[in-house]
Amino acid sequence: MENIYSVIIRFFQAEHLLIFCVILFLVIEFISRKIRKKLKRTIFAQYDNSTDPKHAEYYLEYYRKSQIIDIVRVLSFITLIGVMISDRTTTGANIFVVATGALIITFRDFLMSIIAFFAVLPQYQIGNTIWIWTFQGQIIFIRMFSIGLIGKDHDGDSTGKLFVIPSHKFLTEVITKEDLHSTGIRKETMRIPIKNGEFETTLGVFLNEFEEFLTTMLPVLNRKSVGNYQTYIGHRYKIDIDYLEDKCVIITLGMVGKWKDLTLQKQKIIEWVEERRVWRLEKNNK
Repeated sequence: MENIYSVIIRFFQAEHLLIFCVILFLVIEFISRKIRKKLKRTIFAQYDNSTDPKHAEYYLEYYRKSQIIDIVRVLSFITLIGVMISDRTTTGANIFVVATGALIITFRDFLMSIIAFFAVLPQYQIGNTIWIWTFQGQIIFIRMFSIGLIGKDHDGDSTGKLFVIPSHKFLTEVITKEDLHSTGIRKETMRIPIKNGEFETTLGVFLNEFEEFLTTMLPVLNRKSVGNYQTYIGHRYKIDIDYLEDKCVIITLGMVGKWKDLTLQKQKIIEWVEERRVWRLEKNNK
């Protein structure tokens, strides 16, 4: 028994720094979990009864602050690994060699995820909307081994789905950043059906009048106002015409701008078209 005790004592004496780091790491993990729970209760409680539309993405406040906790956890883990590396003459070196070999051979994806964590974090922030694989979503957390996305549709509304993407996929997959905020630049496509006899004028005259109306209403787009839609620079809009089998003409109108501006512009266009359609129908009924 005395030999066992002496071995244990010598181990603690030789590995005191490593043991201290392990204990510190476990303490940080415990405290981090406690802080995260308290943070969630505190932040979410502020908005339980809120009807302010500015709080539509209030949850991002929680995820941005909890991201700081995740960074502290990662740094503590790296510190532990660093101590194991520097402690080459002790058991820590043997543990590190075995652990590293296991990570490289058996857990290659985990090792890539650690690398990706430092590659992803500077490029993406909590609240960014991205496309990866066939998923589109808003980033809500960036952890060492996974990135969390809240699913979003093309209009920026939540789909109610949570995607947890392995971090290493950010090194191997094509990722596209999207801007779906109300203040972001987006593209809208309107399809206007034109049936024979619904309007007083011919199609050619109607198109001329329609384009004159669009020219007076829509501004010329410059580099700053088109976002990623560079082909719209110098244009007000883009228009195309198709002819369907039921003798219906479809005018396809493409516009670029901010969400609120586009909504107002579409409303004015619909009113302009329908005023002429209704006027013709009322005349025929008389």
